[in-house]
Amino acid sequence: MPEPVEAWERDWAELPADSISCVLHKLSLPELLLGGVAEVCRSWRRAAREEPELWRRIDVRHLPDVPPFTRRATLENVMRSALRLSAGQCHTFLAMNLDDNLFMLIAQRAPFLKSLELTGRYLSYKRGFANAIKKLPLLEELSLVNYYCDAEELGLIAKACPRLKHFGLIHEISCYSHHDKDPTDDRNAFAIARMHGLRSLQLVDDNLGNNGLAAIIDSCPHLEHLYIRYCCNIIMDASLTAKCARIIMDYYYEYFPSSEPCGCCFSPMSWFSHDDGYESYDPDDYHDLSLYSYLGDEIDGADFEEHERIMDVKRMRRYLS
Repeated sequence: MPEPVEAWERDWAELPADSISCVLHKLSLPELLLGGVAEVCRSWRRAAREEPELWRRIDVRHLPDVPPFTRRATLENVMRSALRLSAGQCHTFLAMNLDDNLFMLIAQRAPFLKSLELTGRYLSYKRGFANAIKKLPLLEELSLVNYYCDAEELGLIAKACPRLKHFGLIHEISCYSHHDKDPTDDRNAFAIARMHGLRSLQLVDDNLGNNGLAAIIDSCPHLEHLYIRYCCNIIMDASLTAKCARIIMDYYYEYFPSSEPCGCCFSPMSWFSHDDGYESYDPDDYHDLSLYSYLGDEIDGADFEEHERIMDVKRMRRYLS
């Protein structure tokens, strides 16, 4: 009976294409672009580059926390690469602190986008926001977390995204912070009421009152689920309770739940040394293996082939040393 082959001795390039695809579909974007996929072999890198299905959901919210995140692997470069690899098939995008240029990049490269989550807002202006949102008419889900929009911009969303079914306007606050009651302001609510196709709505820390909430319920006949928290000007009187009878309500909790677990993936290669019994690595080689394999629209096929040859030589030297 032949002895089992050690993992480090296996030729991972011999895996069938469907098996490689199955593995790649279980990896996050940081693992695909900045992680170990580029370290395996040429066939894995090519499979990751040539399968747009892998890039239908793009999450770049925590990329700056993922080593190696270098000058070459800027948020813009990674976004451009992921969107290019998606070949226009991206349907879900999650991002943090985008400026107007990066928001427009999403709108231009993902014309069939259906779900978008934006957290934080950086150097963004009404004109830039308006120009980008107009290019996303197929959007069905939109979540704005600490992404402060006024009533005018919410009205633009309602007009530009007629298929919108799920909308969230979320201002995250600490469960330990004191939350003062602000004067009632229904302008945002009246703009949201123009999103007539909504099935679900999330509002956290908004100043709408009973009139604003009533306008939303009356104008959104398909609304099924309403999640409201820290909207302190709402008083659930008999009239409003009757209006909400047909809707599943999540209203007022004792505390605000912690955010979902961080989706970033840390490569173990960056944390171990010889003293820990793990093989050391050359950071320059690691960046060569990963970043160059994906980043940059200017890299053509001939450059890729030459880079593959160099990487094969490096691996052979490493194996023989």
